[in-house]
Amino acid sequence: MRNTLVYLKSSSAVYNSETKFYRWNLMNPIQARKDELITTQVLEAEFPVSYYNVDSTNNEFELVVISEDVDGTGGIFYTETYSKSLTPKNYTASQIAAEIDAIADKTHSTLNCSYDNRTGIMTLVVNATSAEPSDAVTSVSIGKDCSCRKLMGFSDFQTISGALGQAQLKFIGDSVVDLNKTTNVYIETDLLLESRNTNGEKSGILAKIQINKPFLGLVHYQHSNAIPIELGRKDTYLDHLDLRMVDDVNESINFNGNNSFSITILFNYIKKDKLLLGEEPMTETVIPIIDNINTGDSCDEYSDNEVDMDMD
Repeated sequence: MRNTLVYLKSSSAVYNSETKFYRWNLMNPIQARKDELITTQVLEAEFPVSYYNVDSTNNEFELVVISEDVDGTGGIFYTETYSKSLTPKNYTASQIAAEIDAIADKTHSTLNCSYDNRTGIMTLVVNATSAEPSDAVTSVSIGKDCSCRKLMGFSDFQTISGALGQAQLKFIGDSVVDLNKTTNVYIETDLLLESRNTNGEKSGILAKIQINKPFLGLVHYQHSNAIPIELGRKDTYLDHLDLRMVDDVNESINFNGNNSFSITILFNYIKKDKLLLGEEPMTETVIPIIDNINTGDSCDEYSDNEVDMDMD
């Protein structure tokens, strides 16, 4: 079986900031013969854990507080939104809580944030102010533009409502905080492969690499009995390779600068029969033995049987 090893270094690639793909142009293309198809697999890879757990995809905090003036007839509501953009970098849970706790108070409400390292739970406390004689906190909810909710342990659009005249609401996270940006890095190509994503759709995923190193560590990946993935029937000539790294939610990994990584890819050329290659098979005309006997022709060429004749 023919094969080709390709050693890719990030320093030799051209990065496309729109598609997030790295491109390597191949001076000697990967090319299958007419009766071959190509399979591929990632043999090994090295890359740094230099991405932040808070970046532009999960750094927005938004909390919506609704207060009511219940003095007299009531029915007067105030909506106040607490928002903050966290600076992209690596955070601990306590540091995130401190950032949220520092958001300035509003006219009709105040906000405090705390983290319990024994439970891993974050809590938001909203209090009504004395702007009106009888202000009360009616509801607190995660805003639609809050992208850091998973990071802080809150679920999508999580909401809590208060009783009539309640001056304080404690808003407790549904889950423990999740400070891992991702637990895996996926190496993905723009070619259509016979692999499937979590929705069962065809995808370009070549390999899934577990993140088993801390921040600023170096991940070393080597395949263990990986099964080659077949390329599409039309992908028999490759003069470039486009690859990108994505996280568990299919967001592109930002390595924060020109941090080097390398990938080794094996291409195998496999023989396929003509039917699988979409060609019409050649047919051979076989003369039946019975016809040869009937015409008096010798059948030795077409049969292993011998005919004995006694001539007295």
